[in-house]
Amino acid sequence: MSKILYLVPGVGMPPEEKKRREKLANSFLTGERNKVFVEAVDEGPISIESSIEEFMSVGGTLKKLVEAHGQYDAVVIGCAGDPGLAPARELADIPIIGPFESSIAIASMLGDKFSIITILDSIVPAIWRTLRDYEVDHRCASIRVVNFPVLEMIGNKEKVARAFLKEAKSAVEKDAASSIIMGCMTMAYLLVDEIVKDRIEIPIINPAKISIKVAEMLVSLGLKQSRVSFPKPDYQKLKNSIFPNVHIGGK
Repeated sequence: MSKILYLVPGVGMPPEEKKRREKLANSFLTGERNKVFVEAVDEGPISIESSIEEFMSVGGTLKKLVEAHGQYDAVVIGCAGDPGLAPARELADIPIIGPFESSIAIASMLGDKFSIITILDSIVPAIWRTLRDYEVDHRCASIRVVNFPVLEMIGNKEKVARAFLKEAKSAVEKDAASSIIMGCMTMAYLLVDEIVKDRIEIPIINPAKISIKVAEMLVSLGLKQSRVSFPKPDYQKLKNSIFPNVHIGGK
């Protein structure tokens, strides 16, 4: 049995939404004995819609990883911008999955150029910076927005889907996109891709589905991040400073 932690950066997720996401996340799995556990971080922003909110979410995410040490076989960082992905990989000895990075990998297999449809203009510069960091900005045809704050999405599923479809069609017709990446995990958990998939003829990549599948696959293959690219930190130094509960040597 593989245990996957889906860790949502920030605070304020209602218990009923956590339960709903956990049920959906488990439906994405292939192995019947595998299980996803959805947890929210205890500190940070109430939603991530800007670079500052991405940045301020990372510390709490890393602390939660320390607390969860030894309990899981893989972790998905539950934000479409992958905040804290590199330091989380340094800190942990299990696969750490970024929904955005894994979605880009799949999009690159399915077409020449992808477009990203996200929430608000305020997060677009952060997405471009991440694309440049991943050295795939040349493969992004465009970034478009539905103009819905994260906290307003859950009660407006159909409106979000209509706005998404409008922008997806424009991405194909005006930007020459050959696939679409959903740039928000709340949007992903509304399953907007399933609502609009029959009304557009290019692949729509749902980062919630992709990240869970990738985590499950890496665990089954016995693979995790390279210590060449993500070297182990000085655990004793971390223990004496910012993470008093860190396990020395990662054990």
